[in-house]
Amino acid sequence: MTPSLAAVIPSRNGLKLLQRLLPVLLEEGLGEIVVVDDNSEDDTVEFVRRSYPGVRLISRSGPPGFCHAVNLGMAEASSEMLLLLNNDVMPEGGCLSGMASMLDGSQKRVAVVVPRITRPDGTDDGSYQWGFRRGLAFTAPGAGHSYPSGACALWRKSAWISLKGLSSRYAPIYWEDADLGARLAGSGMSMSRFSGPGVFHDHGATMGVSLESQVLRERNRFIFMDSWCSTPAMRFSTLAWLPVHMLTSALKGNPAFVMGYRSYRKWKHGSR
Repeated sequence: MTPSLAAVIPSRNGLKLLQRLLPVLLEEGLGEIVVVDDNSEDDTVEFVRRSYPGVRLISRSGPPGFCHAVNLGMAEASSEMLLLLNNDVMPEGGCLSGMASMLDGSQKRVAVVVPRITRPDGTDDGSYQWGFRRGLAFTAPGAGHSYPSGACALWRKSAWISLKGLSSRYAPIYWEDADLGARLAGSGMSMSRFSGPGVFHDHGATMGVSLESQVLRERNRFIFMDSWCSTPAMRFSTLAWLPVHMLTSALKGNPAFVMGYRSYRKWKHGSR
């Protein structure tokens, strides 16, 4: 049993994923499960209300956005430990209770615990960090600066409130967890990794790998860089490398980088 833990699950058109996830979470004996439906066009709301009346369902309106759904759910959850959990994540037995025990027994400066988050290709989302190379911010295992994955992370509620949650600058999605990690590092608080049982992340099941999603990633890469890669040396590096990245994108027949940069420029000048 994990009575002090609340799971907050943002979901947009995630009916099939919730059908798989909710029964597993109910077996964990969590203190609270909060599903935030983010303007779904499927039957998510009807399904949760009908099949899981004990699950707290919040339906939000307005433009869809991962940050908006997460922030709303975390604000409404009542527990002192808040689990941010994507609808395309499946926990192994003992993972959630182990994370809760670790966070509960940690020093107060430990704000968040992240487990092993295994993608279909075997990589660990939980080990991803952000770095800066060849004029661009990037994320990869061991890149240099840790951040708590948006797929699965257990937070102290007080720390989440102190950091003011996810930034809406990145709406609808991508790079907001790296931004939160950068703010966490500057706050004097820290993140810990849980080495016990992990979770499986069906990466891309929610947003897919469409051109639109790739463009969003690239746009938000530059938005992130505005805040966290802004030293004179970094800005010079970006200016020097940008033409190279533009040309490479064109030669490879992959327009996402160019389109993402153009979208960022429009965002930068207020056409959001």
